[in-house]
Amino acid sequence: MTRSLYRNRQIIFFLLGPLLCWVILQCPAPEGLGHIGMKHLAAAAWILIWWVTELFPLAAVSLLSIPIYGIVDVMPPVKAYAIFGNSNLMLMVGAMIILGAWKESGLITRYAYWVLSLPWIKGRPRRLMLVFAFATGLVSTIVPNIPVAILFVSLAVAMGRGINAEPGKSNTIRGLCVMSGVGSALGGAGTPIGGAPNLVVIGVIASSLNYNVTFAEWTALGMPICLLMLLAMVLLAYVFFPPRKDGLVSSSGDYIRKKREELGPVTPFEHVSMFVMFLAMLLWVAGQPVSRALGWAVGVKLFAPPSVALLMGCSLLFLPIRRDAESGTIEFSMPWKDCVRSVDWSIIIFMAGAILFGENLVAGGVDKWLGNILIHAIGDMSPLLVWFAVMIIGAMLSQVIVNLAVVGLFIPVTATLAVHYGLNPVVVCLTVGILCNVGIMFSVSSVPIAAAMLGSEGYSSPKDYIAYGLAVLIVCSLIALGCGVLLGDAVIPVPTA
Repeated sequence: MTRSLYRNRQIIFFLLGPLLCWVILQCPAPEGLGHIGMKHLAAAAWILIWWVTELFPLAAVSLLSIPIYGIVDVMPPVKAYAIFGNSNLMLMVGAMIILGAWKESGLITRYAYWVLSLPWIKGRPRRLMLVFAFATGLVSTIVPNIPVAILFVSLAVAMGRGINAEPGKSNTIRGLCVMSGVGSALGGAGTPIGGAPNLVVIGVIASSLNYNVTFAEWTALGMPICLLMLLAMVLLAYVFFPPRKDGLVSSSGDYIRKKREELGPVTPFEHVSMFVMFLAMLLWVAGQPVSRALGWAVGVKLFAPPSVALLMGCSLLFLPIRRDAESGTIEFSMPWKDCVRSVDWSIIIFMAGAILFGENLVAGGVDKWLGNILIHAIGDMSPLLVWFAVMIIGAMLSQVIVNLAVVGLFIPVTATLAVHYGLNPVVVCLTVGILCNVGIMFSVSSVPIAAAMLGSEGYSSPKDYIAYGLAVLIVCSLIALGCGVLLGDAVIPVPTA
């Protein structure tokens, strides 16, 4: 693209947002929306255009959305600022600090090499693909998926080089490279901290349905979905990338063994990182239930997921790992500057904007208006078929639009549809939100996929993701639907009005 063409594109997209907003404001309000609703719709259209076209960095658009709401007169800036105190954002800040310790200490790399060195996979490429896929996915349940994708695609490429495999010729290496990106995206469904969109889903559900999904509830439903999706991913990889014995497993075993030896013994920092994550997971799952059983009201508040995340994250500032032999001073696990560096503030700001975007739709009744349009279009379709169709639509939108924006737009509409068709709205929104996070078909679908494509160094190609990714999306939608039907009401009872 020439500079002049790129500049013209920037100008067009810059003007398109406010122009579309102005056009909507001039149009008569349709039935069921009203003048106030049109203002909320106009503001949403402006922001969505700038998000989709990526004219500015996504986090910058989230910040710009605050004055946009003020210009359109739907939300005063002072009220919008309050979104940065959202509890889910604090949960993400604490979780990022904990996960930063895993990365800084090298624990995540050690874990990945340990899993791939298991004797069970020796001489069996199918087993290697299975273990590789689940290692990628399970790490991604608690670690941001971008570094996971980068780590595992690097491992796959190193294995290919170890057997002198020519790029594009080894099906096993192709499958491993592709699953590095796809597995990191699917693994995020397991827990609320598996990906930024998960916390946005929780935040939008809270504003749309006045229900706060707990860490334990999400995990109880999300982890079975995650494990089954990873299994489906591997089985489909066997079909699309049939593995063959080409010297990969024995050579990769030598490579991984050598890398493990280079890491040396487990360090005190790794022990502390592991302990903090284990304690955080324990308190997230059992802290509030145990406190309620004991009648400890303070504990119920203290062990709320955001509080646990911040407490455990900040504990790394004063947990000692060694004593300096010369000065005698104590060295703590993470200095403050490392804690700050661990937090991706762009994601935090983008999440805030996405949650605010969803609240804007709900406040203006846009979610119900769009939901009613879909209800009339769908007609008398079976509720389960509606559920499946909504998941597919959300998943497909996430292939070409930033998933956080899809979540902010689609979850409020999904809540309206679920209530109309007599489905459990929280469970439906949660499963749809999980599918909205599975951007796996194109480089623009998600950063992990782009990282896996770029990092594969020719061992896989963009076209490997398209047909395979579509098959994975369809099967994963069926898995999410099945788990939602079988487990949903048991995990999250239908909210009462």
